[in-house]
Amino acid sequence: MVEDYLDKKESSIVNQTGKTDASDEQVQTELFPDTSKEKNQEITSYKNKRFSKSSKKSGNSNYKKVNNEKNIVPRGNRLEYRMKRLLFFMGYYSRVGIDLWTSYAENSDKITDLDVYGIYVLKDFTTKTTWVDCKSGGVEIHKRISWIKGIMGEFDINDMIFVAPSVRTSVKQYARKSGIQILDLSIIEKLENDFGIEREDWRGSWDPDSQFNKINLLSKINVQSEEIFKKIAKFISSDYWILDNYTKSKRSLTAMRELSSTLELPLSSSHKDIIKWAIYVLVCLFLLSIFNISKELYYFTESEKKETVQDGLTSSDIPNKRRSEMFETAFKVAYNMVKNQYPDITLPQKMPSFNMTPPSYFESYTDLIMRVTNNPLSYYDLLRFLDFVLMEYDLKSKEIDKDELNLIFNNINEILIGAKTLLNFICQITNIPRPYFKILAFQMPNTTHN
Repeated sequence: MVEDYLDKKESSIVNQTGKTDASDEQVQTELFPDTSKEKNQEITSYKNKRFSKSSKKSGNSNYKKVNNEKNIVPRGNRLEYRMKRLLFFMGYYSRVGIDLWTSYAENSDKITDLDVYGIYVLKDFTTKTTWVDCKSGGVEIHKRISWIKGIMGEFDINDMIFVAPSVRTSVKQYARKSGIQILDLSIIEKLENDFGIEREDWRGSWDPDSQFNKINLLSKINVQSEEIFKKIAKFISSDYWILDNYTKSKRSLTAMRELSSTLELPLSSSHKDIIKWAIYVLVCLFLLSIFNISKELYYFTESEKKETVQDGLTSSDIPNKRRSEMFETAFKVAYNMVKNQYPDITLPQKMPSFNMTPPSYFESYTDLIMRVTNNPLSYYDLLRFLDFVLMEYDLKSKEIDKDELNLIFNNINEILIGAKTLLNFICQITNIPRPYFKILAFQMPNTTHN
């Protein structure tokens, strides 16, 4: 059972460290780089080691070039991944290429697409969102400011970064009054230096070579049922972002289960990579919905959490009480219509009962919510962790680099507990083979993080 595994591991962490919470000093330094002399020396030593290994293999740069013979990424898209990388080191989990539609209905209209959409998760699971709009060429900024403000208000986006070249100071000042930060292309490198980002650092989910155009390729897979892949691609890029959190959660699990069923088919290596990529994206989207639910429940009692989760899984965005009222009204209308046409007909005097039951994984799902809300330090930075680990090590079939993880993330041992809790739950519910997640078999040596 997942619960037994987690209880044993959590007990092990307490026995090793004598506590489960991070110290005040650790809490203050989470997410942002430590600029102490010792930390800088640690980073420099690690980078030199990586460069030495890379040079022996290829005689080239430490990091993979974006523009190579296999995959030439357009200039505009390259800028989007560059901004995604910057947001990651600022502490955000982000997605590239989100389509916003007027509604979930089939005949809805597309409003716009978000180049980069970042979510910053705080320790109580409240979030701050940032939209990045990238323009590498000329643009009439004055005309776009009102439109941008409308999109921010409609979709409840907290901050906006508009990337554009050569913008006058007066325009930047005017835009800032509207909650829009205009970022000149020439300033990006300065911000990257602030966060210790190397120019050719293209790893994880900000690596264009492994990420660019994957959503379109997913929608075009025609093995078994082309409709399944189109539907999942649409869910990732657009539908997910306009649904309520419980529906997001349930449909993410359903999509992962459907993709899991295709893994045994005779697929090409390229199709397998695309399906793996989609599974890893869905893992993060599922976790994001869990965080949003945890935000609403964080200050509830245990019994209130369980009751709310049961109601949410059963009814999603329409409460059970409201559904019962709607069913009762519809029944009475239908009864009266039939009675008027056939006065002698005998109909049931008692309205049929309206019962909805939560999905079979309700207990495990509720247990996951309880663990998340009761141990926030093991989870709040888990989105960034999985976004990096799944796309850098699992998708690329690389061994996990503990030194690399130690440099990027704080409280790594606690985050590992959260990662294994989540992924064990997902494997149990969706039947995804455990080897698809290297982190499940990974053990982090005891380390002291400066």
